[in-house]
Amino acid sequence: MKKVLLLLVLVLGCGVVFGYDAISGVPVAIRSGGYELVLVKAGRGYVVSFNGDGKVYDTYGKGKPLMVIVDGDEYYGVYNRYDRIGSDLICYGEVLSDNGSRFEVRDVYSVKRSSGFKLARELEVVKAGGGDKVFNSIYGVAITRDGELLANEYFMPGVWYRTNFEMQMAGVLAADASDKYFVVREDRLPLPMVTARVKADGRVFTLSHLQSKPETYGGDRGVGPIVDERLRTGALGVTCEDDLNIVFVYPGSEGEKNHLGRGKERYGWANRHHPVREGLEQKYQLGISFGVSGSYAEAVSSSWREVFDDYSPEVEQVNQAAAYSGLIDTLEEYYMAADKEGEGYDAPGFPFSVYVPSGDVRAYNYQMGFIGRQIPNAYYLIYAGLSGGDKGKVEKGEAIIDFWAKESLSEDGMPRTWYDPAKGEGEVGSWRKGDNRSGGSAMRVMATGMEGMLNGWEVMKDAGDDKKEWLDACRKFGDWLVSSQNGDGSYYLAYETKLTNGEHRPSNMSKYTTSNPICFLVGLYKATEDKRYLAAAMRAGEFCWREIHEKYCYIGSVIDNPNVIDRESGQEALRAFLCLCQISGDRRWLAAAKQAGDYTSTWMYSYNVPGEYGNKDTIFPANVTVVGQMLIATGHSGADMGGAFSSYEYYKLYKLTGDRYYKLVSDILSNNTKLTMNWDGKLYPGKARGLQLEAFNVTVPRRKGVAECLSWNYAAHLEPMVCKFRSGESAKVKK
Repeated sequence: MKKVLLLLVLVLGCGVVFGYDAISGVPVAIRSGGYELVLVKAGRGYVVSFNGDGKVYDTYGKGKPLMVIVDGDEYYGVYNRYDRIGSDLICYGEVLSDNGSRFEVRDVYSVKRSSGFKLARELEVVKAGGGDKVFNSIYGVAITRDGELLANEYFMPGVWYRTNFEMQMAGVLAADASDKYFVVREDRLPLPMVTARVKADGRVFTLSHLQSKPETYGGDRGVGPIVDERLRTGALGVTCEDDLNIVFVYPGSEGEKNHLGRGKERYGWANRHHPVREGLEQKYQLGISFGVSGSYAEAVSSSWREVFDDYSPEVEQVNQAAAYSGLIDTLEEYYMAADKEGEGYDAPGFPFSVYVPSGDVRAYNYQMGFIGRQIPNAYYLIYAGLSGGDKGKVEKGEAIIDFWAKESLSEDGMPRTWYDPAKGEGEVGSWRKGDNRSGGSAMRVMATGMEGMLNGWEVMKDAGDDKKEWLDACRKFGDWLVSSQNGDGSYYLAYETKLTNGEHRPSNMSKYTTSNPICFLVGLYKATEDKRYLAAAMRAGEFCWREIHEKYCYIGSVIDNPNVIDRESGQEALRAFLCLCQISGDRRWLAAAKQAGDYTSTWMYSYNVPGEYGNKDTIFPANVTVVGQMLIATGHSGADMGGAFSSYEYYKLYKLTGDRYYKLVSDILSNNTKLTMNWDGKLYPGKARGLQLEAFNVTVPRRKGVAECLSWNYAAHLEPMVCKFRSGESAKVKK
């Protein structure tokens, strides 16, 4: 007997299946790290539980592993037999409806890495009972028994972060803590996963859909209910009606709130079902992982990276030199010179947007930064001209920056940011009163625009032409930033352009965009050696450390959306913290940059969500992967290629940390984001090679969206390219 016990201890220590005769009531289990998946006798069958941390976690559905909802009624089942093959448990069971429908299930459990398990499920409708019409299958894990939602923190990429219930939410998903169901279609999620972390002790649970190919068809619209065998998109989420559970639903109904309907339709379920038809099969694989994390940020990073590794997203290589030359050529092609004496416009610039695929200009109006990027694009054109000995490019960029340096700043240095040029002899354009929902000039627009001006001054000075008036304008804005900084180091989201009692009052008092001007201030300090600018940057950084980094609260930088959790606030924080790290040498800023980078990467689609069956009439090309595209903000499912802006920041993170995850993210953002660009002339034959659609839906209606190319699209690619050229990390690219 002692030899048998010793053998069992050795087998357990090796992490291999151990087993007794389950018929006698002794459990059969597989071990993964410090956790066990246990198959135990229960009445005439067997049930599954997960054991670890001194606790037992049952499966969702009253502790029974098999759950099917038929026409709205819940039915449960247990396993009636099992096989053990190597380190796998193969379990068989069935679920019966009141009308006699029979669903046979084959579940294969196996070890998944160091602290998790994989479930491969095959379900077949072997008998369709009279009257039964539709069904869904469900699997989940009950992580706490009290069902207390707010005792935990949650992560569903692009949808649910730590501060959802503390902040204004633009939509209804994961926005109301009084809800009992938070189930979301997986095609909304950059990876199909849900994570919960218990606040009290840091236990972490993750449920993911592995090898997902979330297919659907053109009829998948609205709240439904919709019944079709072509629905192959699942849903993941949290339920807290009794126990608190993480769950997977197949096919994926969304509720108890949804983003498939409009208005009041959103306050209910959007149901998706398979028909109860004999011979119909469902197949899917799930990952079930456990762990302990000292912080929410750590839980997000570790759980995301595990599922990211499961999917191993690939880099789709694009010819970077061809893309660069195509972007520069496009800026030149669409450049509009000032023509105050004739039929042209009264100020030079690039069109705000261009229709695709036609290439026709929609509008010439000029925003200095953010989505307009007039000044940064002028800087890239200047750099290309200087690098390639093309005086014409330099002169075009100079003309644009000259206009902004001379015309945009108020007496005290705060810029007006959006200009509508006039057309016709003697006509004069006008400045808009606001560039955001609250009115006035937003810090995001001002900072990105003036940073472009500072960069333009630097490259011209390096070439022997010191554009003093540009640096003077940057100093003037820098002085306004110093004088306008709040006592806690913060800045407001936006300021009125008019003066009231000698000051520009805030039009939006949110402080979460304080990260936006930090890189400009650091750059201005380097250009002038004026320590006031560095001190202002450091004070702003300390505010961001307290209010953004420590609170895991990335909000507001997508200023044309409501002031909500968004991706671009992560990108802005990443840039800011890296700037502070590099100028100060203090590696605590690197820790903040890593967290911001980890957060931001969770908005990047890292598996492909295909277009709808048979629908090739899409804006986003039907044959192109969405891997590398990023969701924009909570509250909707719009995505774009704006992650390209951060490809160089992720490269810098890689160089500073040696973490190859950041290198892979950088490579994906450098390449995959260009797959919808006309870089080789094949997507839009005969049109400018820098053209690219601005934004689109990943979820239904899939691959539809904004059939326009905006000025920021060019900048998103050119910014990291030029940064890398200037740093010496990459050879200069010439046409």
